[in-house]
Amino acid sequence: MRNGHPIVDADGHVVEPLDLWDRYIDGEFHDRRPITEPQFITVEGCKMSRLGLSEPDSDYDIEEFNKGAGYDWQQNFGAQALKGFTAETYLEMMDAEGLDRMVLYPSKGLYAASVEHMDGRLSAAICRAYNRWLRDFCDAAPDRLIGVAVTALHDPLLAAEEARYGVEELGLRGCTVRPNPYAGRNLEDPAYDVFYAEIARLDVPLAIHEGAGACMPQYGERHRSRLARHAMCHTMEQMGAAFSMTAGGVMERHPTLRVALLEAGGGWLPYWLDRLDEHAHWLRHASNETGHLTMRPSDYFRRQGWIHVEPDDPCFRSVIDFLGADRVVWATDYPHPDGRFPGVVDGIFEAKGLSPREIELYAGGNAQVLYGL
Repeated sequence: MRNGHPIVDADGHVVEPLDLWDRYIDGEFHDRRPITEPQFITVEGCKMSRLGLSEPDSDYDIEEFNKGAGYDWQQNFGAQALKGFTAETYLEMMDAEGLDRMVLYPSKGLYAASVEHMDGRLSAAICRAYNRWLRDFCDAAPDRLIGVAVTALHDPLLAAEEARYGVEELGLRGCTVRPNPYAGRNLEDPAYDVFYAEIARLDVPLAIHEGAGACMPQYGERHRSRLARHAMCHTMEQMGAAFSMTAGGVMERHPTLRVALLEAGGGWLPYWLDRLDEHAHWLRHASNETGHLTMRPSDYFRRQGWIHVEPDDPCFRSVIDFLGADRVVWATDYPHPDGRFPGVVDGIFEAKGLSPREIELYAGGNAQVLYGL
């Protein structure tokens, strides 16, 4: 609680133990389980994050990249790392920073089922193992550590089953997928409707979260530059997801589905939705392009979408004015490079031009609505 406001982190990250899939995956899939190292995870022969792998004739160094971002793992998180990033260390950090609740997303789990073409049964088993572990992690303080289930869309029926298991059996408060194509399908593909319908029925949010260097198609991969790959992937993949959810028809077909776009900034969204509105208007008589829509793309997002915007985003005010103050959420990205530690909560109250009511919504009110807390 800060200045009378509940503080809810809409997107923090766990740091999974190296033996998670050794211990939690079903025996049938044990020989095909993800293999984890301190910096990498290998799934079906694909080692990720590929941004961390050395390349010929490249002097890129991921540690230098992190330091350049002001991210000093040892200085900021060394004590937690020595303790294994346990639930208790998260609670200690939350108390020190003034966080009431933290919604938890994966780290290596972002990559654990992130091979474009893979056996859907294996993909589902990998997700289930992570979700079981996450439930045990959150059991240390289930009112403060809020888990979100990992789901993967290689087999939409199995993804829907895992969503149901994660929410109804494990008590997790949402489901997350990557924005990249699974098995050659984009997120608007009707094959996923069985999954979206189940998320809507469960009354939890669908959170879309990218991670650079997966073994899936990513916009930045057309460039050799690591700078380009990392700078492009989060935002451009989420631009694709925003299209899928709005102009692509997902929100039209599932009008009660809540969708969050996370960890990609937010200043681009008003421009992008306005551009989609413009193009949908131009093609309003082309039934194969827009015949499935009954609203403007931006209005679908205002009805069903939330986005994470950093408090120092130069377009923060524009996002609020375009979408509404009830559609933006605050997040730390703990313990990844986007967060400022110590003092991460200070950024909420340093954001310029927010009214007291807008601060209340941004600090935690919107996240409470999004996650049904």
